[in-house]
Amino acid sequence: MKYSTPSLDINLNAVKHNYNLIKKYCGNSEVCGTVKASSYGLGGHNKIVHKLIKSGCKRFFVANINEGIFIRKKFKSITINVLNGLNKSEEKIFRKYNLIPVINTITQLKKWLKFNKNKQKLVVHFDTGMCRLGIQESRINEVVKLKDKLNEYKEVIIMSHLACSGNKKDKYNELQRQRFEKIKSKLPGYKYSLSASGGIFLGKKYHYDFVRPGINLYGGNQDFNKKIMHVVSLRSPVIQINHLKRGETAGYSRTFKAKKNTVTATIPMGYADGIGIRLSNKGYVHFKGKKLPMIGRVSMDLIIIDITKLKNKIREGDFVSIYDNKFTIDNFANLTGTIPYRIITCISKRYLRNYKN
Repeated sequence: MKYSTPSLDINLNAVKHNYNLIKKYCGNSEVCGTVKASSYGLGGHNKIVHKLIKSGCKRFFVANINEGIFIRKKFKSITINVLNGLNKSEEKIFRKYNLIPVINTITQLKKWLKFNKNKQKLVVHFDTGMCRLGIQESRINEVVKLKDKLNEYKEVIIMSHLACSGNKKDKYNELQRQRFEKIKSKLPGYKYSLSASGGIFLGKKYHYDFVRPGINLYGGNQDFNKKIMHVVSLRSPVIQINHLKRGETAGYSRTFKAKKNTVTATIPMGYADGIGIRLSNKGYVHFKGKKLPMIGRVSMDLIIIDITKLKNKIREGDFVSIYDNKFTIDNFANLTGTIPYRIITCISKRYLRNYKN
């Protein structure tokens, strides 16, 4: 029932705009689409991937093999790279669904070179300082020894990932780039990729042949580039209005006590939907430009807000805004004390999703 269900509005044309913005900014570098975690929590893989394909995107990155299979069943001709690599007994599955494992270890590399008879595309990931996934820089010579086998492939991509690209002034970005250049010099003649969302806006020398935007496609981290468009808006209906007398309390553990007669509204969302409990008595929502404080403790499914200032201008069934194009996911992340990645990847499946062109 739409009346009592929070609504997540996703602007697909804004996704297209952000992709084209990055494509223009990166010049000759190919722009891939990172659609892991169900397109960063926005769902509708078929709609978002389709929009990116229509925008000219041909290569996509997902986290694990199940995500790759899901997209491959809907889209047969695109290139799908699986970031978590080639793990135990997955070789035949990669071949069956025409997925490309991002090779993260020497063991994976040797296994894939031996197993894979389709010598089309190979992606090898080096760790230049993230210390998470990738072949360690110190083992570069072991890869160099396998260069004859690498050269059997029509396309080889050497990639890495920046640890501090969210901070343009962090000197570690340049240190990683120099490490990547060293790897490039020992494995020349291939294609290269270093930057995801943050690295893209560090400048041209970080672009190489491919960039891999993620959060920027979905409207996050607008401080990287002010022209990034807002993509996602979250609204919730009011399902009950109450009146508290001075001295009465609201919510679990009675953490809110009314200092005066107070009108409250209850909205059907909570920490089970990705609204952080730390917003208890601190957060706020908006209604027609008015800021309405969250009062009491955020519950699993419900939040209480103070609507006293509206003086009966809001009714049951009216929608309040959690974040939108004015109070963005970046703003909401700052309010929550987290990052925009977490805000949208934790979006509840219970929300009604509206995809708008």
